[in-house]
Amino acid sequence: MVYECLEGIVAREVDFENFRETGLERSAALAADLAWWESTFGSAPEAAPGGSGATYVEYLEALAVRDPPAFLCHFYNQYFAHTAGGRMIGNQMSDKLLDGKDLEFYQWDGDLAEMMAQVKADINRVAEGWSEEQRQHCLEETEKSFKMSGQLLQEIAKP
Repeated sequence: MVYECLEGIVAREVDFENFRETGLERSAALAADLAWWESTFGSAPEAAPGGSGATYVEYLEALAVRDPPAFLCHFYNQYFAHTAGGRMIGNQMSDKLLDGKDLEFYQWDGDLAEMMAQVKADINRVAEGWSEEQRQHCLEETEKSFKMSGQLLQEIAKP
């Protein structure tokens, strides 16, 4: 839900056109993993209506229009967190719980380091046009980004 939202915003909002088709997109990979999960275990996890995913999507949609620097903070944190520590955690969990299944979510077409470097350079280029206040605001949004991501993880981890 959150990745579909991020990718939808980037696809439609001209402010974010530099972040289209970066290779970091995850919604299709996640959908494939959920389909595998359902075929393997009989059902796939579903987003809770009104849950933290819905809240985060609503927040991202509002940011994209009224506060592009804050939106880019969330964009950066979502994609970069899951490519760094997220891969390590995902592989460990897969080894322990899924007999080492290589989840699509943790696979990319192309050189991941290059894709990440390009996106980071594009974000830095965009940020060059921001005021000092906008840059500071973007940094301050990081706490909210991690909090909302953490709420998602807590919801996923509920029995």
